[in-house]
Amino acid sequence: MSPADALRRYRGICPDWSGFAAALAHPQPVSLRTHPERINPAELINLLADAGLHASPVDWDAASIRLSPDASPGRHWGYFAGLFQVQEEAAQLPVRLLDPQPDERMLDLCAAPGNKTAQMALAMDNRGLVVANELQSARLPALRQLVRRLGLRNVLIHRGAGESLPGATGPYDGVLVDAPCSGEGTWRKYRRQRRGMARQVDENERDDLAARQMRLLDRAVGLCRAGGRIVYSTCTYAPEENEAVVDAILRRHGDDLSVEMASVEGFPVSEGVTEWAGQRFDPRLARALRVWPGITDTGGFFVAVLRRGGASGAATAGSGGAGAPDECRGWPAHPATDALLSRFDIDSAKLRGLETGPDGGRYLHYRVAGHHWPTRPSPDAFGLAAIGLQVKPVKPTTALALWLAPAATRNRVALDAAQTAAFLQRQPVPLDQAQAITPLDGPGFILVTHAGHGLGVARLNRQGQLESQFPKAWVTPTAGFPVAG
Repeated sequence: MSPADALRRYRGICPDWSGFAAALAHPQPVSLRTHPERINPAELINLLADAGLHASPVDWDAASIRLSPDASPGRHWGYFAGLFQVQEEAAQLPVRLLDPQPDERMLDLCAAPGNKTAQMALAMDNRGLVVANELQSARLPALRQLVRRLGLRNVLIHRGAGESLPGATGPYDGVLVDAPCSGEGTWRKYRRQRRGMARQVDENERDDLAARQMRLLDRAVGLCRAGGRIVYSTCTYAPEENEAVVDAILRRHGDDLSVEMASVEGFPVSEGVTEWAGQRFDPRLARALRVWPGITDTGGFFVAVLRRGGASGAATAGSGGAGAPDECRGWPAHPATDALLSRFDIDSAKLRGLETGPDGGRYLHYRVAGHHWPTRPSPDAFGLAAIGLQVKPVKPTTALALWLAPAATRNRVALDAAQTAAFLQRQPVPLDQAQAITPLDGPGFILVTHAGHGLGVARLNRQGQLESQFPKAWVTPTAGFPVAG
C-alpha cells in the first residue's frame, strides 16, 4: 500500500492533497541544527562543502541548514565534534514555540533520543535546568551520548513514566509533551522500499495511544507552574491523537488553560481542525498548527501551545528540592578540577557558574549550580561527565574535550584531515606529524582539535605517539567517512 493510500482518511482536512501525495512518494531533505557555542551555519556549510556535502540555509530558522535526502552528515567529523545535531525541520517547531529562556526550569516529558532536549538546553545558553524524562531504558544511551557530544551542562536525565513524574520535581516554567504516537508524519524518512509498504493504523492502536497521550498531557498541566506554558506535539496527522487529545484536556481543566496561537514566521502551516468524524472540538484548537509535507517539504507535525492560568511567577532555581540554591562559586572546587586547569592551562572563567555532581562515582560531573532535585526519584544523570576519576592522573572525558579543548593553552595539538580520520578510528598518530599549537609537558593526556574545534583526548606515550582515546562506542564506520576538510 502506498503512503497516500494509507493516509487517504485525511483527504478532507489536507489543504493540498495532490501536493501531499506527491511529497509522500519522495524522501525528505536532511536538516541539521548548529551548536551555537561552537559554530555558525555559514561556517558549517563551508566545512561540509569541503567533504562534498552541499548544504543551504533554512530561511525560517537562522540556526538550521538543509542537505539533500541522500546526505550522510552523521559520518562527518563535525558530527563527532558536536558541531551540529541531525534534526528534522518540522521537529524543531515544538521547542521554538515553547520558547525556553536562560535560567528557567523546563521539562521534556518524553525526551529520547534527545534532539528537543538539546534544542532546549542550547536555547537556554546551557543555563537553568532541563529535565529530560524517558520511560524506555533502551533509549537512554542515545540521550546520554547526545548530552556528552553537545556538552550540555544543564540537563538532568530521569527514567520513568512521564505520567507518574512526581510533583516534587517541579514546578516547571515550561513542559514539552512530544508524545508517543502513530508516527505517520515520519514516513518520508524511511527508505524507498519501506515507504512503499505503508500500513494503516487500526482503531484499537489509536485508542491506546490517545489514552496515554491524555495521561501525559494531563500530568504536564499538573507539573507546570501558574502562568507557565505547555506544548503538546506529535508527528502524526490523526485528529484522534492531536486535537481530540487537547480538546479532552481543555474540557477537564476548564478556565485553567488557554490556547495560544501556534505559528512561526516564514514556516507555512495550516490551522488545527475543529471537526472530525462527526466530533466537534473546542474552537480554540484552530490556533494549533499542522505541518503537511506537500507545503513544506518536511515531515508531518501537529503542535498546540497551552498556557496555565493563575498568578504568574517563574519557578525558582531550588524549587525542585529542599533548601535554597547554593551560592555559585567562581568554579567547581575539586582536586580533579585543579589538576585539569593546571595541566591544560584553561581559564577558570570557563567553569564559572558550575558545581560538581555527587562524589563517589567514576566521573566528576559539572552541572549548572543551584538547581536541585529531590532525594527520590534518583536521576539517571545530572550534568556533564567531565573528568574520569578511575585513572591517575585524572583523565578529561571526550565530552569535556569537545567543549574546552579550544580554550586550552597547554598540551593541545591540532590534526589535519587524514589524522582526524585516523584518530576517530582509534588509530595512533605520530606526534611529529601533528601540529603542537601549545607547549607540551611530555607524556600524558593531550587535548586534540581539528580546524579549531575540539575533537577528543589522546595519550602521548614515551614513543612519541598520540594514542587515540576516542570512545569505542562512538567509532564511525570506515566506509564513507569523509576525510576532506
